[in-house]
Amino acid sequence: MKRVMIAKAPALQLLDARTYLKDLTHNVAGAKTRINLTSLVLADDAHTHELIEALVHAARRGVRVTIAADVFTFSEFGGYFSPLQRLPARSRAALHMAKRLQAAGAAFVWLGSKYKLNPFGGVTHLKWAVVDDITYCFGGVNLYQEGIESVDYMFKSTHPALAEQISHQHLAIVEGNASHQFYPGCLSETAYGTIYIDSGKRSDSIIYNRLLELAEEAEHILVVTQYCPSGPLAHHLRGKSNIYYNQPGRTSYPAKLLIKYGEFRTGLRSLYTRPTYLHAKFMVFTMPDSKKIALTGSHNFSLSGVMFGTREVALETSDPNVIQQLEQFHQEYVA
Repeated sequence: MKRVMIAKAPALQLLDARTYLKDLTHNVAGAKTRINLTSLVLADDAHTHELIEALVHAARRGVRVTIAADVFTFSEFGGYFSPLQRLPARSRAALHMAKRLQAAGAAFVWLGSKYKLNPFGGVTHLKWAVVDDITYCFGGVNLYQEGIESVDYMFKSTHPALAEQISHQHLAIVEGNASHQFYPGCLSETAYGTIYIDSGKRSDSIIYNRLLELAEEAEHILVVTQYCPSGPLAHHLRGKSNIYYNQPGRTSYPAKLLIKYGEFRTGLRSLYTRPTYLHAKFMVFTMPDSKKIALTGSHNFSLSGVMFGTREVALETSDPNVIQQLEQFHQEYVA
């Protein structure tokens, strides 16, 4: 994988889910040259309708709009477990949304296999958006009602070089999907730290491997995630971590079974007691020399995602500004 150096950049800004959607919609409405957007789940609903309308109008006025969403969208809405099953209303609405964007001139791609027995296999779980020279990345917000209402965030950058880099990876994934070419992943040095993008190959995650290295060395770890961490990583978290993930009793199937099974296998327990669904994903590592390192992005810190070949994005950084914002988010929304 190619390493790319990016010059010093303006500070990253953490935006909670609702602020992210509002800011993204505003900038899409004023976009001049390009919009590149990827979301695991994308829908036109009461929360996102203004954004979808802005995307349609941007495409109509000649902005190059390229959108990728995963077919997991249909599993989330209760469809595509069987090719014989009639799609529910929300899935049909998602198809209509895609066709409407395409009719306006946008390139819209469904990533993944439409019909599959395992809806979690081969999923593109990463989320990002590039609007001209503005980048939103390194968080977990999905663009539909449940995603906006969850405890989550995205980071915003106004650095043109980062926008170029993320756009390049976005197009590589989209074009590779269209031509059935393997996406090799990415490891890039930036002004903010190191960007990791998993290839989507089964049992191959540079993000999970880096988490293992950091967790083994760290003296203390703050963990915020959706599910109970699992696999070898869980072993390194025991005894030196404050861990926050959704309580199984406050989630629905199959997340409830996944969390309970993770707790059974690892012995880990969550400190998260708030009622709002937790979807944010980051770790802050305190190293033996007291230096702090954060890893933030879309990865759930679960071995099952690695085994299934889930494509993820993450930023590793020692930037005090980023770490302070993550710790503040933890205090305000999680602890």
